[in-house]
Amino acid sequence: MKNVFSPVVIVFCLIMLVACGSNNVEGKGPEDIPVEWVNAHVQKDQEKMTALLDKEQSLLDSKKSSENDLEIKDYKLTEWKVNDDNFFYEIVYTDPESEEVKTDRMKIIKTEDGWKRAKYGQVKDFEKLTADLKAKTVKEMH
Repeated sequence: MKNVFSPVVIVFCLIMLVACGSNNVEGKGPEDIPVEWVNAHVQKDQEKMTALLDKEQSLLDSKKSSENDLEIKDYKLTEWKVNDDNFFYEIVYTDPESEEVKTDRMKIIKTEDGWKRAKYGQVKDFEKLTADLKAKTVKEMH
């Protein structure tokens, strides 16, 4: 009986590890993409922005890299989870160049290539899409 019990416990533990595993893909979770996006935006790094998008946009030049090394330091990130592969985020941040408080809302999806922003630009009907979802503050603004 002892020999049968050990493999069952091991299999159960492995199933629990897989089921309870994180959403990280290549070391990144969905909550990392909004911050990377805004940093690429303030750096005017269209190459990075293109890499963070699910589908390439003609509005961005995928060969144009960053023009500066600015990064956001003060931001609030709020998450709405649709399911394990789809999230909505709102990031409110202080632009390091203009010192203005700005807001960006986006949908982040899990793809074969990792977590990506679903599309360029603001999400249409954001409030309607997130109305029935529970908001979770990932990081508070200071």
